[in-house]
Amino acid sequence: MSNLEIERLDRLEKKQQELVEDLAIVGENIRDIKNAIVGNELNNNHGMLFKINEIEDRVEDLETFKNEVSVYVNQFKVVIVIILGSLATILVKIFSKS
Repeated sequence: MSNLEIERLDRLEKKQQELVEDLAIVGENIRDIKNAIVGNELNNNHGMLFKINEIEDRVEDLETFKNEVSVYVNQFKVVIVIILGSLATILVKIFSKS
């Protein structure tokens, strides 16, 4: 083999080694991304998907609570209107008798 062929072979081997190293880095990055999304043993598989599901459950609980509170608020409004109506009626009767 000539020197030119040896140099080309060396460059190809060097390029192959760089590609192998880059591939290892990409593989580590993919593993890190997977661990962040689905979790791993160190965080009890509580990745982003677990957090999203947890947040969805909390939002559903808050929506249920909001609906319950709105019912109580509406009932309170009715009670206030009845009390104010009763007071107005009593005041009208008191002043109309005088």
